Amino acid sequence: MKNAHPVYTVGALLFGISYATSTVVRRQAQTIPDYVTRFAPLVYIDVNDIFLPSDISAQLLNSRPEVNSTQLSNTPSNLTLDNLSSLNAEGNCDSFSNCWLYLSSDYQHILGGVEHNPLWVYGVIPDPSGKTENATSAAVVVNDHGNGLVDAYYFYFYAYNLGNRVDLTSLHLSNGVTSDTLGTHLGDWEHTMLRFQDGTPQTIWYSAHDSGFTYTYDAVSKNDSRPIVYSSLGGHANYPTPGTQSRTEVIEIDDFTSAGPLWDPIASAYFYTFTPSNSSIDTNDSKNGTFAAVDPTSDAPTDWLYYLGKWGDKQLPDSDGRQLDVAGLAFALVDGPTGPLDKDLNRSGTCPDSESPCNTTSVLPKPSGETKPAQSVTRPQTATTQTSTASTSSSGSATMGAGGSSPTASSAGTSVAEDLGESRVLIILMAILGLTGM
Repeated sequence: MKNAHPVYTVGALLFGISYATSTVVRRQAQTIPDYVTRFAPLVYIDVNDIFLPSDISAQLLNSRPEVNSTQLSNTPSNLTLDNLSSLNAEGNCDSFSNCWLYLSSDYQHILGGVEHNPLWVYGVIPDPSGKTENATSAAVVVNDHGNGLVDAYYFYFYAYNLGNRVDLTSLHLSNGVTSDTLGTHLGDWEHTMLRFQDGTPQTIWYSAHDSGFTYTYDAVSKNDSRPIVYSSLGGHANYPTPGTQSRTEVIEIDDFTSAGPLWDPIASAYFYTFTPSNSSIDTNDSKNGTFAAVDPTSDAPTDWLYYLGKWGDKQLPDSDGRQLDVAGLAFALVDGPTGPLDKDLNRSGTCPDSESPCNTTSVLPKPSGETKPAQSVTRPQTATTQTSTASTSSSGSATMGAGGSSPTASSAGTSVAEDLGESRVLIILMAILGLTGM
């Protein structure tokens, strides 16, 4: 058993103090309820997406911690999932809202020419069984509220979030820009959540950008008993249907979803329980609590789950020529996201508590348009040595969660080129950005 991990509260994260009467000792390894894996969602990656599910710890190997664009000096020489939260004290972080800590990977590598893109940003294509081989790309967190009420959170990680290509003509911007890609960032955490009552799934939450959707379990499409999720092109927002998914922010923005490679997140995932704290020190108790690794990954690292900073670069300032500021409401390049602890793990309803009212829909909405046609996409070969090297001292992720079954996914068997030339990568990315007219 690993060392005990204290209950974290505001102040405790900053000063290394626990307000509990004693350190909380990790419970003996236990198995999560079999229904958590039996009903675990399956995810269709968009057929045109080249930014795929990614190894969580590989992000640390390819990042450096920064505050105010200055690299921290007094940090572990080898940043891992077992010591990531040590950055909280170095960054003077006492809450998510008061933390200016970033895992920086340099936007210039992503934007300075496709030929300079490191392979790790592309992630790993699922194999024919749906598994991301040599890459732990998901985490399952279970919160048992008691009286048979259980919430299961399925977190999905991508190294890179490509924003949406948007027509800006109607805004008549002073700089003359008529279109651009908005909302790009390094690191991308998405999730779905299933609420169970007495082992029976009731409702499901699909996260989508800064919001999401709640449906009854009976309403959504399934593979056997497993809900289907469609991950949008580039941005990885979760939807229950394929097609063009329109939303209005500053202007209308379209997400595209389709039944491309089929990903089974629990085939390579860490599994945890979350026990909320009873602390009254933080007004938002949903961000206080203790994680415990459980079977089938009882030796999985837990320290990383307490990290309060961002999993990507800081938003570029307007003074940077690569940034586009659209009326102060949308930007080309934005902050990386926070991690699972900031996703309201002790919510009262299926929606996060910030989503009020929480509307649960029993009929799926029709997409606003058809599925975007498949392009001639060849996905880059990721470096398996990079993802395997990223493993921590723990025993790693599960090959398959207890009670789960992995589908045979013919669409997941996309061939991957051993050697992708620079010009071919450029054509692919330009096609996704809408620059080639393909």
